[in-house]
Amino acid sequence: MVFSAVIRKKSVTLAAVELSMTQSAISNALRRLRGHFDDELFIKTNRGMTPTLLAEQLSVPISTALHQIQLAMDSIETFDPATSTRSFCIYTSDVGQLILAPRLLKALERDGQKISISLVNVSPPKAKEMMMDGSIDIAIGTFDDFQVGFHSQRLFTKSYVVIGRKGHPVFKGKLTLDKFLRSRFATYHPPAESHDDFEKVLDGIFKSKKAQRKVSIELAHGLGIGELISGSDLLCCVPKRLAVNLAKHSDVDVAELPFNSPSIDVSQYWHDKVHSDLGHKWFRNLVYKSYSAY
Repeated sequence: MVFSAVIRKKSVTLAAVELSMTQSAISNALRRLRGHFDDELFIKTNRGMTPTLLAEQLSVPISTALHQIQLAMDSIETFDPATSTRSFCIYTSDVGQLILAPRLLKALERDGQKISISLVNVSPPKAKEMMMDGSIDIAIGTFDDFQVGFHSQRLFTKSYVVIGRKGHPVFKGKLTLDKFLRSRFATYHPPAESHDDFEKVLDGIFKSKKAQRKVSIELAHGLGIGELISGSDLLCCVPKRLAVNLAKHSDVDVAELPFNSPSIDVSQYWHDKVHSDLGHKWFRNLVYKSYSAY
């Protein structure tokens, strides 16, 4: 437990707080671990306690073992959402947080007021690793790489539209494919991979028309898209639900794409290690009920 806390917190002080131990007790435990493995395990740097190569190799099996112990302890108890103080971690994009979190929070206020959630936005490979060691409970999005050892459940299907500033000349009359192909764009690439399938379709359309897509800026986050588009002549293709939200708070217009928008399924994913956990079953059912008719 000391090893797990230090590698996650990168701090003896924070590990001591998490485990309700003194710093000297943590240091003594580390000394015994170092003696057992004949390795420093953690080196003090200006970025905190940095794990050695051996410590990194040990981190996943140790986290997995601790998680299995926790599941075994939890399995003998009946999960009651009305009294549980459990916390669930969700992996989704920043736009996923903007669009999805309010609905889930409202459901929790109704069905599990003491339960908390945290949302993280990391790279898909890192998310996969964290789901395997139990640090992330559920991933929401579209992930082709979550196959062996993972379960998935479709929540809803999303389509795409194009947004531009109010009064943009490209929206005078119908937005034609020719106007679209000649426009300049901002592109949005969230780290949760949820936009990749659409980008492939878009690249295929430009290629089939022998046109070069003119991209002025590539965005890694959804924050500020409305302000950027409303203050420029750029167009941006985004999920329809996000566009509706942006139109409420920014000076942007929304138009249908001048081609058939691909329909992309958004699902929730979880690892096999939590599949039978009673609390996890309840939580993913709550997610499903919150979004399956969204």
